[in-house]
This record gives sequence, structure tokens and C-alpha cells, in this order.
Amino acid sequence: MSITAASNVVVASEEAFRRLRDVRDLAAAGTLAGDEAYSGGRAAYEAALSRLRDAMRFDLGSDREPALAR
Repeated sequence: MSITAASNVVVASEEAFRRLRDVRDLAAAGTLAGDEAYSGGRAAYEAALSRLRDAMRFDLGSDREPALAR
């Protein structure tokens, strides 16, 4: 993405990847899906992924504008 995407999409994609990596690290450390740390990490990833989708739609000219803060 960093080669072809708009800068706002690159930033959002990097953030989503970081949050996904955080969830992976929690799982690798043995954190259970029902644990608060895991559910919080998962929520942070889902929010970052939503912001990435919004940024991509905005970049493609969709009628949805990106959410500035979710």
C-alpha cells in the first residue's frame, strides 16, 4: 500500500496492521479470547480496520467520508 495508496490510507493501514499484530502477540502469549486484554485488543483492531475501510472508500470516491475519531 505504501507505494500506491494515498497517505491517509497508508497511515490507516499501518495502524490496522499494528493493532492486528498486538492481537497476535496476545494470543501467542496465551491470552484467552475471553480475557479483557484480548477483547480490548480485538476492539482496537476492529476500530482501526473500520477507519482503514473508511479511508479506502473515501480515497476511491465513495459517498462515505472517513470517520475522524471512533
